[in-house]
Amino acid sequence: MKSYLVIAATVMSLLLVDTGYANNTPAAHAVEASSVTKQTIRDWAFAEGIAQGIRREYLNFESGGKVVFLADDQSGNRLRAGSFVTGPKPGERFGQLLARVDERTGAEAVKGYEASLRSAVLGIEQAQAQLHQAQNNHNLAKTSFERAQSMWERKLIAKERFEAVKTELLNAQQSMHTATAALDSARSQKLAAQAQLNQGKVNLEKTGIFAPFDGQLRTVNIRQGDYWAGPAAVMSDKDRETHAAMVVIDTSQYEVTLNVPYYAADKLAEGQTVYLSWSNEKLLNAANSGFTTGDISLGKIFSVSPSISLSKRAIEVKVHTFAGAQHLKDGMHVSAWIKVAEKPLALSVPHQAVMMRNNQPFVYVINAANKAQLTPVETGIEDLDRIEILSGLSAGQQVVVNGEHLLVHGSAVRVVGVTHE
Repeated sequence: MKSYLVIAATVMSLLLVDTGYANNTPAAHAVEASSVTKQTIRDWAFAEGIAQGIRREYLNFESGGKVVFLADDQSGNRLRAGSFVTGPKPGERFGQLLARVDERTGAEAVKGYEASLRSAVLGIEQAQAQLHQAQNNHNLAKTSFERAQSMWERKLIAKERFEAVKTELLNAQQSMHTATAALDSARSQKLAAQAQLNQGKVNLEKTGIFAPFDGQLRTVNIRQGDYWAGPAAVMSDKDRETHAAMVVIDTSQYEVTLNVPYYAADKLAEGQTVYLSWSNEKLLNAANSGFTTGDISLGKIFSVSPSISLSKRAIEVKVHTFAGAQHLKDGMHVSAWIKVAEKPLALSVPHQAVMMRNNQPFVYVINAANKAQLTPVETGIEDLDRIEILSGLSAGQQVVVNGEHLLVHGSAVRVVGVTHE
């Protein structure tokens, strides 16, 4: 029994020594600490929105009729939603022919205009030949007249002969003028025939749908054999997509429409970098790696509306992507992290080190005597896990990041863990 009392007394004395009660000193509080460091700090704004192809076309036939042709895609299958199409190449007017309605009437008209054009070309050739002949006759008549005039002046020919030669020259001049007018008329006929042919081709183009740019079909609402009567009079994009023959989008660049709360929109400006993904987790992982990895898309703010949307009660912000478009899809709901400010080598501490008392930020600084000093600070921008310190601290100091709720100014502390940032 005595041995148990001795052991209990020994343990109690050790506890008193360890907690400081043996010499009437308060116990040191166990805390975690972090260093005040200089590193890059970024300020963020967060929003959500919808990504859409920055270019989209609602394609329709301009003339009604029966759909007699629907093109195949690159794999040889009939065009459908998801098929890729090719737009016009440099120097070309039209891209890939996607579909066509019955154009027999227009095609026959074009054939007639082409025949008229060929006839006009032949008329020009004939008029040029006649003009050339008239010029030769005029030159011959002019030479004969000059010879006859010389002989008339020397009284070597009769007056009747001289007048006959003179009349032949006048007739040759008139024939040349007539041939010139005929050539001008033939050229005018060619221009008229060309204009008719162009109009016929324009009318024929209205029976076909051509790819306006390289892109991907979002919707195909026609089948071969359907009768097309023309698009309905609609207003909304949803109705236009439903009633259009085809909808093609450019998947190389997207426009993201964000609705940002009005109290957060003051920090936004055109040109700011935006990181986009369908997953906030992916954005967080990318941020932790300095955005050097991760399947995310990059964009820049294209426009910031100056007014609050009546329907959304938010500011509408447009973002245009410039990299990583392959990670988005048309109509995708995305999260956006907007980098509104960045400061390299900014003095900062972890978020959990800063406390608010009477609207004044404070931190506990651990001094050389392992005492916690309640220190007022001035804060700047906030990153995901750190806050910029504008004044009140210096690099290398240790601040409490865990266990501060146990402390008062001057409390003794014992660092049991160090947070590395």
